[in-house]
Amino acid sequence: MCGRYSVTTDPEALRRIFGVDTLMNLMPRWNVAPTQEVPVIKADDRIGRMLAIMRWGLVPFWAKDIGIGAKLINARAETVNEKPAFRGAFRYRRCLVPADGFYEWKTESRVKQPWRIARRDRAPFAMAGLWELWEGAGEGSALETFSIVTTEANPAIRDIHHRMPVMLFGEEQLETWLKGSLKEAAGMMRPCDPAAIEAFRVDPRVGNVRNDDPSLIEPIARPAPPTVAQGSLF
Repeated sequence: MCGRYSVTTDPEALRRIFGVDTLMNLMPRWNVAPTQEVPVIKADDRIGRMLAIMRWGLVPFWAKDIGIGAKLINARAETVNEKPAFRGAFRYRRCLVPADGFYEWKTESRVKQPWRIARRDRAPFAMAGLWELWEGAGEGSALETFSIVTTEANPAIRDIHHRMPVMLFGEEQLETWLKGSLKEAAGMMRPCDPAAIEAFRVDPRVGNVRNDDPSLIEPIARPAPPTVAQGSLF
């Protein structure tokens, strides 16, 4: 799954890497959490790729309220073309979620230790996303939301978590996900090359959504195992 990620690339680099025709004054985010509003890239027939701010947690157009979004932060690649919440978005509203790393937790010595997964070269990438417009019941209640598509984990991180986001590298993959056919898009929903990424432990402070600073993405040493006091032999 993907429950937290970071996007710290400056706006000009985002525009250049992802071919965005619109630009916003974006602040770096080291600890993006579900239900927060973050930059997402979608295709626009008039101006090409468009950078929009969307809420993380897809709210289907038929939902009665936005609360359902907290349960739909991820969409499983194996079922996006079948599930009522995702199939329309998969066919017509695919998007790119810019990121430079994501977090997963693994229990070590009975403690949940966060790991950061990033490209080995630390370059930004896109996570495959689906977006939806929810108009609500009243005027002015329109809301754009998104979900991140996940697939089975590759060998590089399988011992940390069994799922990972679909990671897209390079212009060809970005364009295929945004505008390719259903068959082409389905072919993109697979684990990335394990040689392209690496995982490392980070500060447990990332588990608190109130923490959002550069120290969260820095590697930390593996904690020393707890010492066990030995009794005297005499």
